[in-house]
Amino acid sequence: MHKNLLAAGIAAAALIPSVAFAQQTCEQRRSQQAVGTIAGAGIGALLGSAIAGKGDRTAGAVIGGLGGGVLGNQLSKSSGDCAQAYGYYDNAGAWHASTVSRQNARGYYDRQGQWVEGAPLGHYDSSGRWTVASNEPAAAGYYDRGGRWVPASATGYYAADGRWVEGAASGHYDTRGRWIAGPATGRYDVNGRWIAGRATRPSDVQPGYYDNGQWRRGEVTGYYDARGRWIMVQANNDHNGGRANAPSDIPGRQAWLDERIRRGLNDGTLTRAEGNRALRTLAAIGREERSLRRRGGDLRPRDQHMIMAKLDTLSDDVRDMRRGPVRSY
Repeated sequence: MHKNLLAAGIAAAALIPSVAFAQQTCEQRRSQQAVGTIAGAGIGALLGSAIAGKGDRTAGAVIGGLGGGVLGNQLSKSSGDCAQAYGYYDNAGAWHASTVSRQNARGYYDRQGQWVEGAPLGHYDSSGRWTVASNEPAAAGYYDRGGRWVPASATGYYAADGRWVEGAASGHYDTRGRWIAGPATGRYDVNGRWIAGRATRPSDVQPGYYDNGQWRRGEVTGYYDARGRWIMVQANNDHNGGRANAPSDIPGRQAWLDERIRRGLNDGTLTRAEGNRALRTLAAIGREERSLRRRGGDLRPRDQHMIMAKLDTLSDDVRDMRRGPVRSY
């Protein structure tokens, strides 16, 4: 009988990890161990009682509760602390930055909510798997002007007040092939000349990259680490901003984008400010499109291409903003 009871307790405890691994904000993780212990004990008791069978339910509940409590406690343990965190990744892989000083920062929480010692030394690929890109902490990212640590691979981050802040490159190459460290926004032309402006994303197709100061022409996707080393990122199926199934005509694309933005506002994946800004941009594109139509109501090919390019850019922006409900510390 005792063997059956022990087996029941172990079986009950084995079903608990999904509860302990629930995604939390950084501050909530501080109380995670106590929650894991209580939840583990409660669920272990219920399952232990059910599995033990008739006549052994009380003892099964006791053993299940003890086993579940121990496992819940172990699963929720973390050597990390938000006061020592560079930041954390949420379920969608978006970075939430902290203002912990470089002297105190010693780790971060990954998208599974697990504490990882050191700064993030890589990126999440298109399937959500972590890819190590470097073993040099100094090359992993940079501190912005606000004192927030940003991974070199990040397209931006959530600040403490929940605002999405557009990311920047960790540096750029000048026309002589010299690496200039420090946050910079812009892109390279086909000849490797840096043009200040809108920041590129690791998933964006770029016309080439620098390798040891030499410009290599050819379409690539990736980013530079904080030391100027090119990190190749495999192009994913969402390289077109999640618009693979979007209508190819202008009126259809406008309606599709309008519905997508409003859905983001309704489900919380866009903040009110982000959604309203996107709707204003969409309306401005619509006004420009109507002003370009000739007397017969049609658009010249070059005008049609320009309007579609602007709609594509807005699609990419909305894709990047829709990273799950906005969280704060």
